[in-house]
Amino acid sequence: MSHFSDTELRRSKYRLLGLVGQGQFGRVYCASHRKTGKLVALKELSKDRFPTNKFLRELRFLVSLRHPNIVVCHALEHIQTHRYLVMDYCEGGTLRSLLEAEYQLHPALCLSLIQHILTGLGHAHQHQIIHSDIKPENILLSIHANGWTARISDFGIARLSQELSTEATGNTGSPAYMSPERFYGQNSFTADLYAVGILLYELFAGYRPFSGTPIELMSAHLNKPVIIPETIPVPLHPIILTALQKLPARRYHSAAEMLTALQDAEIAIRAMMGSAWGETPLIKAVKLLAKPIDQYLQQIPLTTEVQQILPVSIRSMSGDRSQQEGNRPNKQEQPDRDQTLLVSGKRVICQSLATASAPPLQKTVRLLEPLHELVPQPDGYLAIAQRSIYRLSFELFQLGQTEPARQPQLPLLEPTTVSVVPELVAEFGQIFMATLASNGNWMVTAKNGRTGAIECIEIWRLGATPAIVRRVKTSNQHLFRLAALDNRHFVACSHVADCLADACINGILMKIYTRRGNEIGSLTLPLPLHEVLAVTSDYKLLATEPGNLTTLLLIHLKPLQIRRISLESEPIRVAIVEWGYVVASKNGQITLLNPYAEPIGCFEGPTHVTAIAVTNVYTLLLATWHNQQSYLYTIDLRTLDLDIIF
Repeated sequence: MSHFSDTELRRSKYRLLGLVGQGQFGRVYCASHRKTGKLVALKELSKDRFPTNKFLRELRFLVSLRHPNIVVCHALEHIQTHRYLVMDYCEGGTLRSLLEAEYQLHPALCLSLIQHILTGLGHAHQHQIIHSDIKPENILLSIHANGWTARISDFGIARLSQELSTEATGNTGSPAYMSPERFYGQNSFTADLYAVGILLYELFAGYRPFSGTPIELMSAHLNKPVIIPETIPVPLHPIILTALQKLPARRYHSAAEMLTALQDAEIAIRAMMGSAWGETPLIKAVKLLAKPIDQYLQQIPLTTEVQQILPVSIRSMSGDRSQQEGNRPNKQEQPDRDQTLLVSGKRVICQSLATASAPPLQKTVRLLEPLHELVPQPDGYLAIAQRSIYRLSFELFQLGQTEPARQPQLPLLEPTTVSVVPELVAEFGQIFMATLASNGNWMVTAKNGRTGAIECIEIWRLGATPAIVRRVKTSNQHLFRLAALDNRHFVACSHVADCLADACINGILMKIYTRRGNEIGSLTLPLPLHEVLAVTSDYKLLATEPGNLTTLLLIHLKPLQIRRISLESEPIRVAIVEWGYVVASKNGQITLLNPYAEPIGCFEGPTHVTAIAVTNVYTLLLATWHNQQSYLYTIDLRTLDLDIIF
């Protein structure tokens, strides 16, 4: 992950969480302070590219700028072989990443981001500091409940880099955003405003006013007039034309002057849009052509609402086991077929899919209390129920066999229904929360204490005799989710409430622990979450946020990166699959995303989806429940002409 040695990492004040990117100055890491847990960005600076005497001269510019719209530099850190800046960390990525997401951006968002940039530039210009390289890559984003805050990065460093580049090659930076005089080595405050004019144009049009090779760009900036497309609102036309004047004297004389003009234009645009101003989401997905489903492979009616689908291959596992034990398979047994476990209330239904030679089979196992989740384990399943955790064997769900009830006095409710009292793993006597490691070796549980708050988190060793091995004391009234991140770590998610705003939830605190109960760090998300829909095994969470009903949040914890994913309708279910994610929306649209949460296709599926799963990589299973009717749909994704190679 890094070029730091183990010794250097141990001596550093900071714990590296991951590589964020590779910039023109060196690598940029996300890190947390070992004592305070505060997140910072460590910007590595090459001693070869940045001689110490010139670097120290420019460092005074970095540390002197303190403003909400400027990425603040806090310190310069040295270790044996590296030198890096300790700076504010922005979890929302860059303005470039937002532009490349190909969303339709609300005018309010575009104007807000430009106003942030102008406000930050105004502060720097008052201190007689010119940035000299304003471009989307140097605009970082901090995410919050109402959108993003733009923050300008690389003051001083950008100018030093250009100075050194000019000495070496004559190249002065980013030609696409450079004012005409910059090509002749001249610089001024209005050169920064010229670059902001390019950004304003790009945010509304989706492209820059000039494009081409560096030579072609220089010629265009010097000679070519700006042509404004109809997609840019009319009140912005004079602002763009003024900012992009060829002569510096004809541009805005200050960032404050351009900011005032932009605020007046916002009032005019808001009046033009009317009610659409408040009804349009901040980011809107480019409408994908939803492919209709001509025919489902199967549409099996069910008698109850399904909350979880778990594809299994029980017959193959039992067959492997019998061969390992030296037993011959029974020739009278039914042929192997695809099977699925359906969790519904107190029942687990083993449902086979119909084949050309056999109708679907079904077997139901009824427990004593409602189930929340069924988790696969090496020797069966752990059933997380409302107040207890049970262990269920593979053999219990084999179709075509009758499993006797563990308590003979409980009669069979149906010919294919078995009522059981399974092996009890843990009993809590009240509603609780739990998470299990994917390797099945340990789990974490929590329940409310006498005060109504979570008083401790219990870490269990699983196996033949499950037992609590560690209790982590806590006093938390707002803990709402536990999640295993991998086979060694888990996270505890809590709401952060603002006591000055009637206890309004305004963020999320995530504490990360080892499986031995040692807290190794914490992250604070600057926005509330409505629901965590899925947790992956590589430190990623998919969640929804209140107030933005048509967006998903992709939260990457290591390093912390938060990305909004815009959908056409409110997401209600998400499934993690081998090739990405499947999202079911309220309007029945099924959206397929790649591992980077980029859309790769969508189709019109059934509405009121309650559970999703994928088997055989390309077979999609959807359970629905509406008007007291339930169906299990089977869809072959290979027939939909999607951008996936199965």
